[in-house]
Amino acid sequence: MNIVTSALGRYEAIGNPDDADILVGHSFGTMTDDGSVNRQLALAILETADGRPIVVDRNLAHAFPGNTDRIDHVVDGPIANAAGKGVGSWGTLVEAKQFMETNALVRPMMIAQSHHIGRIAMQAEKLGMDAIIPAGMPDTFDWSSRQLWTRSNVFWLPREIGGSVALRLQGKL
Repeated sequence: MNIVTSALGRYEAIGNPDDADILVGHSFGTMTDDGSVNRQLALAILETADGRPIVVDRNLAHAFPGNTDRIDHVVDGPIANAAGKGVGSWGTLVEAKQFMETNALVRPMMIAQSHHIGRIAMQAEKLGMDAIIPAGMPDTFDWSSRQLWTRSNVFWLPREIGGSVALRLQGKL
């Protein structure tokens, strides 16, 4: 998979979801209410968890319906901004890996928006994680997001492709 294919939402499912021993969720945009892509991601995590530990970033935790008792670890910190500062996907992956090492877990399943999941898979591999990527990730954008680049593919594609250069230079992709 390459960054352009990934940014277009054309990712490949990898591995058998039944083999996962932990779920790692990544928010997309900033909205967390009913109908938002983050709510869709939270529901996908809850449907798939089947008793496995869950690690998500704080923004995605806000999208879980009801309380967040089902989440085992929340990655705190500001969401990524236009300059790439904040927790972001990399920060979530780093903390998820630490959680996995502490709890003797080895097969993470990544849950993210379809245009985002391919890069997450590449970054997870960079960290030495053998990630499972399920089929059927939500394709919805966050039209009301404070992160302009998550509002539509028109904004997402150039930022994702351009940002991949910076991530490579930082050793994060």
